[in-house]
Amino acid sequence: MIKLISLFLLALSFSSMAKQSGKILLDQKYGPHVRQAFDLWLPKTKGKSPLVIYIHGGGWVMGSKDEFRKKPIIKKYLQSGIAVAAINYRFLKHAPLQKILREDIAGFVQFMRHHSNKYKIKKEYIMSHGFSAGGSGSLWLATHDDIADPHSKNPIKKESSRILAAGHLSAQVSYDFVDWYDYFSQEEVDKFVGDQMWTRYHLKSKDDLFTAKGEEIRRDVDMYENISSDDAPVIFWNGLKDIKSPDGNHFMHSPKHAKLLYERTQEVGLKAKIILDGNKSQKSDVFLEVYKFFIQRIKKKPKITSIIGID
Repeated sequence: MIKLISLFLLALSFSSMAKQSGKILLDQKYGPHVRQAFDLWLPKTKGKSPLVIYIHGGGWVMGSKDEFRKKPIIKKYLQSGIAVAAINYRFLKHAPLQKILREDIAGFVQFMRHHSNKYKIKKEYIMSHGFSAGGSGSLWLATHDDIADPHSKNPIKKESSRILAAGHLSAQVSYDFVDWYDYFSQEEVDKFVGDQMWTRYHLKSKDDLFTAKGEEIRRDVDMYENISSDDAPVIFWNGLKDIKSPDGNHFMHSPKHAKLLYERTQEVGLKAKIILDGNKSQKSDVFLEVYKFFIQRIKKKPKITSIIGID
């Protein structure tokens, strides 16, 4: 009975969104792997629409795009003429993190740009956000150099991976875990990160992090060091108390990650906003805060001038 009620409520939710949506496409594919799938909600508009991407969390080992389907914020985006996508991506058992970021996270952005006419998406107005892994993936998109390859035989790979804005929600400071020793105590890093420091990249030992290959990977996934003034603006949000971490979950999502990143944006001159609500005094609606931040970016003329193939 409970399951039937849940299905009924989900159906009502989709029915309500359908009134605002030009089309709802669930479980679509952007790659050959079973996990490379996405949901897409398109607004009722005659022209092309901005696109907001949601990337789920789960430490790159679990989670699903389906968690986003019931979120009321989808309807608000559609009412504003903005398309919404939620994606799955491969887990660490399928591929190393550096490949997931390039081929799945950035790959989906490139996929949507290549199919912008099909889905009526404005290429220059693509934004991304998410919690934990999803927030860090979004920050990686915002701070990483464009991975577009104009010489590729694959037309999708010729598209830009750059985005207009990002939402970093209770996420991590960087994926170069060696640098975490500069941000946190050695005891905390060794205890709460442990062998993830190298296994996330499918390396065999900590020593591999200091080889030419390891250092190349670390540079590639170091969002903190890669932040520059010409990157996409970022909203940082964290709802945990700013205390000494009692466990791994708090440590990996501590507000210190957001504070370090925000301070870095201010040093380099990148536009950013931070909301720390660990004491619940603001009682902020995180999705609404991201929505307002993205709307502000959409209203301004994009500064992305290097995107390949913009209409």
